[in-house]
Amino acid sequence: MVREIEDGEPASPAAASSLRVMDSGSRRRDRSRRPWGLGVGLLALAIPAGAWAAGGGDRPQAGTVLFGLAVLVLAAKCGGLWAERWRQPSVLGELVVGIAAGNLLPPFFGERGIAFVRGDPTLHVLAEIGVLVLLFDVGLEADLRALLRVGPSSGLVAAIGVIVPFALGWGAARWLLPDSPMAAQVFVGATLTATSVGITVRVLKDLGALQRQEGQIILGAAILDDILGLVVLAVVTGLVTAAATGAPAPSPLAIAGIVVKAVLFLGISVGLGHRLSGPIVRLAGRTGQPGILLVFGLVICFVLAYVAELVGLAGIIGAFAAGLLLDPYGEGVRAREEEATLSELLHPLSTVFVPLFFVLIGIQVDVASLLNRESLAFGGVLVLAAVAGKLACAVGVVGRGVDRWAVAVGMIPRGEVGLVFAGIGAALILDGRPLLTQATFSALVLMVVVTTLLTPAALRWVLGRGSRSADAAG
Repeated sequence: MVREIEDGEPASPAAASSLRVMDSGSRRRDRSRRPWGLGVGLLALAIPAGAWAAGGGDRPQAGTVLFGLAVLVLAAKCGGLWAERWRQPSVLGELVVGIAAGNLLPPFFGERGIAFVRGDPTLHVLAEIGVLVLLFDVGLEADLRALLRVGPSSGLVAAIGVIVPFALGWGAARWLLPDSPMAAQVFVGATLTATSVGITVRVLKDLGALQRQEGQIILGAAILDDILGLVVLAVVTGLVTAAATGAPAPSPLAIAGIVVKAVLFLGISVGLGHRLSGPIVRLAGRTGQPGILLVFGLVICFVLAYVAELVGLAGIIGAFAAGLLLDPYGEGVRAREEEATLSELLHPLSTVFVPLFFVLIGIQVDVASLLNRESLAFGGVLVLAAVAGKLACAVGVVGRGVDRWAVAVGMIPRGEVGLVFAGIGAALILDGRPLLTQATFSALVLMVVVTTLLTPAALRWVLGRGSRSADAAG
């Protein structure tokens, strides 16, 4: 969420005006560079085929891993820049580069390089660090006081935006994947609960509607949606773990215990943050070392991620909790007045490691697995369930004079949060096989892409319709 806001930050009015008066030759040059950036990304991903083939041996050397890391990060960044030129979030470009690499390059450059990046544990650990950094940044940007400012609407919108998509996703999986394990069907429903509002925030800023009541409700609901979605993820992961170890299925009381555990974990983190955030920041300032707050922040992030896994929760819950602990009100903590905020210090790490995660997610997508009637039908039903589940959020808007459909549309995009959920599902093992089959994983990624592309145009139309109605009434 946060990362998309940063990467897709709209231009100021002055900058926008200057962009509009660019000469036509500049615009033509700008367009000509768009496919070039994507081409560089794909070419970069083609190079490692020869390098890995020349490396030999079953165990890759450190140099091979470093070369693979360099190529993947470069390709991801090229894809992100290409997407931004088309006014799309960079995560989509990173994902498209990965999908293209995983499906177009092997026939021409051999399977070995792609197999390496799909399965190398070192690259996947680095990508996992990227996910933790991303969720840590989300926690730093979350302002829990925003929930109080927008009243009960945010709570109702967030609750409906989790319950209805979960039920629709689970029902779709039971209907179209009747032979899959129940845990996989439940996980499909859990993935549909995610919400990523980075694109929504960018569109609201473009339209000058961020401070409208609709915008504030969306932002407040997004914070709650993140928390509720992580709780759902903790419950589903607990179910899968129990099934994988041969333990009996958790009883309703055990499921309630997982929910309580997740809520307590986040609640204690917020409580500790209220008391400890100030002393931690002051201690960092007294050291006199530039950037020491980043070291403190990453230590807390990684330790809480480890503790979360120890108590049976996902590591990303610990990373999110670390952000809430250090900055529970999204004020932008800094060690000294002249230094950058912790979120700004974190940005270089996000620029390198977060795109790595998304390009690896794309490489795991098998387009061929979607090119049959059953898989396409499942992907299409998931898209419909994802959209309908969030449109139901309109019922939760209780304030007068609020465009409830604008709020509902603003909750539709899944973005990076949906990809994180899908990636976790693909990594979970049940009965010696991945929880999500290749076709199911690809269908979930399709759902994420479609909902992310759909939202900007739909939100512009809904808000524009409301403005036209108000002008007509005036």
